[in-house]
Amino acid sequence: MTTLAALLCFALTHDEFVEVRQSSQPLDVAKRSPLKFPPQNKPYEFEWLTEGYAHAWKSSADPQLRFRVFSQDRKVHDELAPSTTQFLLKLWTYNFNDLKVDHKPDYNRSCVDVYLCFAGEAGGEQLFDSDPQAKGISNKVNTIYIYDLPSFKEPLEKVREICHEYGHASLPAVGGYDKPEYWANGYLGEKVFMTWLSKQSDLSTDSLLGCDPATLKSYVKKVCDPLISKGAQNLPNATWIGGKTPESMNHYIGLMLWMQQILPGHIFAQSMKIMRTFNPKDAPESLVEACDGIETLRFTVPDYLVGKKIWLPFGKRRIIGAPIIGKSGNWVAITAPKSPISVN
Repeated sequence: MTTLAALLCFALTHDEFVEVRQSSQPLDVAKRSPLKFPPQNKPYEFEWLTEGYAHAWKSSADPQLRFRVFSQDRKVHDELAPSTTQFLLKLWTYNFNDLKVDHKPDYNRSCVDVYLCFAGEAGGEQLFDSDPQAKGISNKVNTIYIYDLPSFKEPLEKVREICHEYGHASLPAVGGYDKPEYWANGYLGEKVFMTWLSKQSDLSTDSLLGCDPATLKSYVKKVCDPLISKGAQNLPNATWIGGKTPESMNHYIGLMLWMQQILPGHIFAQSMKIMRTFNPKDAPESLVEACDGIETLRFTVPDYLVGKKIWLPFGKRRIIGAPIIGKSGNWVAITAPKSPISVN
């Protein structure tokens, strides 16, 4: 392994930090991608490595490896590799601190391998795979491939693509769709992460892969807020949330984005973890079950929902701040007030 130089560190909280470490020399042995590519059906080779570390284990003073970002050319990816690693670490902190989610430990000890590729149509994919070069007991790996990232026309597309693939890599799987993809956690991830990012006070163009924070916020307002509005105003029963179409996926995503707005992050994530199947039809019941773990809750609805009928998974709880105007199972409807709502 090469020596590691150009150490980049930045603080996230008073007692936690992450590190980006970029190698100053090419790898002694090129890293071959687990995925083989046409037409020769051979892996791509990657000579350069950037690592992302985070303090995930309280029992250890040393940070743990959470990302390895491999690139094929230093000249092309010199800035792109560390900025991608830094961006992924920012998403990891949301998962870890708010959602209480870490990478799957049985895949390369919770490290996600990211391959920045020259070739391929601009875009990406995520795969759970086997790596012949893996060391240790298991060769199972969690991989993300980003194709021709320098050619992305808009920085916002870089942000969206990486959020999408990291959703596949890190969020619990829910699927069964015919289009646009079988699994929903990619599209859910891009909207969950981008919604969260848009609310952060420390956003900058440098921290968003060159994307202007105002552009990100505009995208969330245009794309995510309408999904939240529909998710809040429609009873999430099997008729509305079921199906295999893109519209059905958007209904599921809208419901989960609405829950992201009002629930503690770990409760929001717990609802996905405890789903008995991968079928999104189980989401309403799982949300109610996850909410059993809330002692008290206080939240304010977005301005664009004030005065509208909205549905909440609190049929087992006492709601203060608005009278109940409808009920179906453990879901209740209220007219959204401008003032905060309390649940206990």
